[in-house]
Amino acid sequence: MTDRLDPYRLTVAAAPLAVWALHFVVVYSLVGLGCEQGWHLRRIAGLELLTWTLLLATAAALGAIGWLGWWSWQAWRRVSGRSPSAGEAAETLQRRQRFLGLATLLSALLGFIAVVFTATPIFMLPSCT
Repeated sequence: MTDRLDPYRLTVAAAPLAVWALHFVVVYSLVGLGCEQGWHLRRIAGLELLTWTLLLATAAALGAIGWLGWWSWQAWRRVSGRSPSAGEAAETLQRRQRFLGLATLLSALLGFIAVVFTATPIFMLPSCT
């Protein structure tokens, strides 16, 4: 039986970008909802409630992407450290696993950068005008 979260599946390689897409939708939806509900008028510890909400969503997305990146890096190292097994099929499988582990790691790096760029306006612009 295979692990549900197998690092050598294409869907797992795309997971960090899916987290970024979800973060993108959540952040921009929360801005619209928060401006309509007046979250930008309440202040907690010097920042608007809306800003705190957006920062929390960003921290959760960065944490999820960071975990996926660390996890895929561990899986990639585990496969890269093994000596090739006997047989052409086993070698092909090992190369595929190494590629997908690296692809997931690079996808996590790209997703992390994308979340940071998506969250940049939180710090630079007022939430509601």
